Amino acid sequence: MTKKRPRLLKGTTNLAMLVAMTVRNEMEDFHCKHLSDAQMKEPNPIIRNAIATALYTARNYSEDEASFEWTNFQLKLIPEYWEEPELTEDFRKLVKSLRRHREALQKSSGTAGEP
Repeated sequence: MTKKRPRLLKGTTNLAMLVAMTVRNEMEDFHCKHLSDAQMKEPNPIIRNAIATALYTARNYSEDEASFEWTNFQLKLIPEYWEEPELTEDFRKLVKSLRRHREALQKSSGTAGEP
Protein backbone atom coordinates (compact mmCIF):
# COMPACT_ATOMS: atom_id res chain seq x y z
CA MET A 1 0.00 0.00 0.00
CA THR A 2 1.37 3.40 -0.99
CA LYS A 3 0.98 6.27 1.44
CA LYS A 4 0.19 9.73 0.21
CA ARG A 5 2.98 12.26 0.17
CA PRO A 6 2.53 14.86 2.93
CA ARG A 7 0.94 18.07 1.63
CA LEU A 8 0.58 21.48 3.16
CA LEU A 9 -2.95 22.73 3.60
CA LYS A 10 -3.59 26.21 2.19
CA GLY A 11 -4.18 27.49 5.72
CA THR A 12 -0.79 26.15 6.82
CA THR A 13 0.88 27.71 3.78
CA ASN A 14 -0.75 31.08 4.50
CA LEU A 15 0.20 30.90 8.17
CA ALA A 16 3.79 30.00 7.26
CA MET A 17 3.95 33.02 4.93
CA LEU A 18 2.58 35.27 7.70
CA VAL A 19 5.12 33.98 10.21
CA ALA A 20 7.96 34.24 7.68
CA MET A 21 7.01 37.85 6.84
CA THR A 22 6.93 38.70 10.53
CA VAL A 23 10.38 37.14 10.97
CA ARG A 24 11.66 39.00 7.91
CA ASN A 25 10.32 42.33 9.13
CA GLU A 26 11.82 41.81 12.58
CA MET A 27 15.19 41.05 10.95
CA GLU A 28 15.13 44.11 8.69
CA ASP A 29 17.57 46.23 10.71
CA PHE A 30 19.98 43.29 10.99
CA HIS A 31 19.58 42.65 7.27
CA CYS A 32 20.36 46.28 6.39
CA LYS A 33 23.46 46.34 8.60
CA HIS A 34 24.94 42.96 7.72
CA LEU A 35 23.42 41.33 4.64
CA SER A 36 22.73 42.42 1.09
CA ASP A 37 19.47 41.63 -0.69
CA ALA A 38 21.35 38.99 -2.67
CA GLN A 39 22.55 37.36 0.55
CA MET A 40 19.03 37.37 2.00
CA LYS A 41 17.76 35.53 -1.07
CA GLU A 42 19.20 32.26 0.22
CA PRO A 43 17.93 32.21 3.82
CA ASN A 44 14.43 33.52 3.01
CA PRO A 45 13.10 30.28 1.46
CA ILE A 46 14.95 28.23 4.08
CA ILE A 47 13.13 30.15 6.82
CA ARG A 48 9.74 29.87 5.07
CA ASN A 49 10.15 26.13 4.50
CA ALA A 50 11.30 25.52 8.08
CA ILE A 51 8.29 27.42 9.42
CA ALA A 52 5.94 25.48 7.13
CA THR A 53 7.50 22.21 8.28
CA ALA A 54 7.17 23.15 11.95
CA LEU A 55 3.52 24.12 11.47
CA TYR A 56 2.78 20.95 9.49
CA THR A 57 4.43 18.64 12.02
CA ALA A 58 2.80 20.39 14.97
CA ARG A 59 -0.62 20.12 13.32
CA ASN A 60 -0.08 16.44 12.45
CA TYR A 61 1.77 15.48 15.64
CA SER A 62 -0.79 12.94 16.78
CA GLU A 63 -1.80 11.87 13.27
CA ASP A 64 1.39 10.45 11.78
CA GLU A 65 4.63 8.94 13.01
CA ALA A 66 6.94 11.19 10.99
CA SER A 67 5.40 14.37 12.41
CA PHE A 68 5.54 12.90 15.92
CA GLU A 69 9.21 11.93 15.59
CA TRP A 70 10.23 15.19 13.89
CA THR A 71 8.51 17.38 16.44
CA ASN A 72 9.89 15.49 19.43
CA PHE A 73 13.41 15.65 17.99
CA GLN A 74 13.15 19.41 17.35
CA LEU A 75 11.80 20.00 20.86
CA LYS A 76 14.79 18.14 22.34
CA LEU A 77 17.14 20.48 20.46
CA ILE A 78 15.83 23.66 22.12
CA PRO A 79 18.60 24.88 24.41
CA GLU A 80 17.76 25.68 28.01
CA TYR A 81 19.33 29.13 27.71
CA TRP A 82 16.82 30.32 25.10
CA GLU A 83 14.57 33.06 26.39
CA GLU A 84 10.82 32.52 26.22
CA PRO A 85 9.37 34.19 23.10
CA GLU A 86 7.45 37.41 23.54
CA LEU A 87 5.41 39.70 21.36
CA THR A 88 7.49 42.00 19.21
CA GLU A 89 8.04 45.60 20.19
CA ASP A 90 6.39 46.82 16.97
CA PHE A 91 3.23 44.84 17.72
CA ARG A 92 3.12 46.06 21.33
CA LYS A 93 3.46 49.64 20.05
CA LEU A 94 0.58 49.09 17.63
CA VAL A 95 -1.64 47.74 20.41
CA LYS A 96 -0.83 50.74 22.62
CA SER A 97 -1.47 53.18 19.76
CA LEU A 98 -4.82 51.60 18.88
CA ARG A 99 -5.91 51.69 22.52
CA ARG A 100 -5.05 55.39 22.79
CA HIS A 101 -6.89 56.08 19.54
CA ARG A 102 -9.98 54.17 20.71
CA GLU A 103 -9.95 55.98 24.06
CA ALA A 104 -9.64 59.36 22.31
CA LEU A 105 -12.60 58.49 20.07
CA GLN A 106 -14.66 57.44 23.06
CA LYS A 107 -13.86 60.68 24.90
CA SER A 108 -14.68 62.83 21.91
CA SER A 109 -17.99 61.05 21.34
CA GLY A 110 -18.92 61.17 25.01
CA THR A 111 -18.98 57.39 25.40
CA ALA A 112 -16.02 57.11 27.75
CA GLY A 113 -16.72 54.58 30.44
CA GLU A 114 -19.16 52.55 28.32
CA PRO A 115 -18.14 48.95 27.67
